[in-house]
Amino acid sequence: MKKIAKSLKKFVIKHGNAIACCAFAFVAFTSNSSSMVLFHEPEEPAGIDKFKKFNK
Repeated sequence: MKKIAKSLKKFVIKHGNAIACCAFAFVAFTSNSSSMVLFHEPEEPAGIDKFKKFNK
């Protein structure tokens, strides 16, 4: 178990910037698109408006 945790930590340290960039792009993409089954939320989170291109 320690070997897996150690290798996962090493991976995150090496690729952390790319992971964060992908997460930010995912948020921007999903906030500007209509609701889909995969991303469905009954209510939008409060802070999502600052990521939208066109605020309502």
